[in-house]
Amino acid sequence: MKKIRVAVIGGGHLGQIHTRLLKSNLHASLVAVCDPQPLVQQKFIQQFDVRAVSDFRKILPDIDAAVVATPTSLHHAVAKELLSHGIHLLIEKPVTNDAEQARELVELAKTNKCIVQVGHVERFNPAIQVALKAVGQPRYIEAERLSGYTYRSTDIGVVHDLMIHDIDLASWIFGSPVIETRSVGMSVMGDHEDMAQSRLQFACGAVANLTASRCSYQPRRVLRLFGPAGFANVDLTANKVEVVQVPTWIGQREFDFKSANTEQQAFVREQLFHSILPKTEIVVEPANAIALEHQDWLKAIGTNRQPLVSLEQAAIAIDVAERILEQIKSHSWLAGQRQTIGPFAIFDPMQIAPSPIPASLSGNSVRRQAA
Repeated sequence: MKKIRVAVIGGGHLGQIHTRLLKSNLHASLVAVCDPQPLVQQKFIQQFDVRAVSDFRKILPDIDAAVVATPTSLHHAVAKELLSHGIHLLIEKPVTNDAEQARELVELAKTNKCIVQVGHVERFNPAIQVALKAVGQPRYIEAERLSGYTYRSTDIGVVHDLMIHDIDLASWIFGSPVIETRSVGMSVMGDHEDMAQSRLQFACGAVANLTASRCSYQPRRVLRLFGPAGFANVDLTANKVEVVQVPTWIGQREFDFKSANTEQQAFVREQLFHSILPKTEIVVEPANAIALEHQDWLKAIGTNRQPLVSLEQAAIAIDVAERILEQIKSHSWLAGQRQTIGPFAIFDPMQIAPSPIPASLSGNSVRRQAA
């Protein structure tokens, strides 16, 4: 396959990862990295020995494809211009800030016959494939995606930053539209929600309970799948899967547990998790999900097919995220005259005693002026 000429747009954390991996990809020719900051450009030149420019428009004639790794607030404008020039794209998640922008990009990509992959990399996690094979078609999903406050992606809230991964996974796994959402969220550090919990009801009857936080004491990325063949607990960080297979004689109700005699009841109590429902731990060979994402994207461009994570599917995830955010924004925490509405539920000056800003912060921080 002919090498595809690629640029990376955005020199942040993910931009560095994409650059390093594309430099070693046999199917890509990395043309340049684009970032408006001279110090960032210099860093890429020194670290990766790659051309660096301030404006991607300067290299449009030299590229076939581009990775959009800018802040989320810029995704729509940058992608729109690139698609207008027929450039194939890999857009980091979330694809846009809102559903209307995502739908506009979908139509633009169709018009200009562009292949677009979106960075929902969990689909490339081999641990999820192992879990799905073990449990069959899931009926119920629980997901927890927790991290500390990293100062990354502060232009968006935790729903677009972290939960969007699990919204996409659930929609992909169930293959069915979301018909109902029940959601709540809370802001801790800034202008967006930092914690959120949502229950998604799908048209097929499946349910997903999703929890996300970027103010957590312990990082955690866990997916639990409940299917007709059993249960799987997936540690997405350690690539470890715990599986409980349900024996067919239980699934088909060949034994009546209610009618068990004393001896049988004792056996069930003592041996349930040893002989009847034993747990098996599977350590999955680690894989670089972004490298696998690159391979799928470049192959899709070379063969003119849809990638694993299409722009249309990413737009569906954004639409669901938007519905979740609308519910968080309208949620009322207190009844009566002095209501607290939206994600700022913890700020109530009448209930919280004043406390000073730590000395290590107060000297370097700019306090917000009261409106």
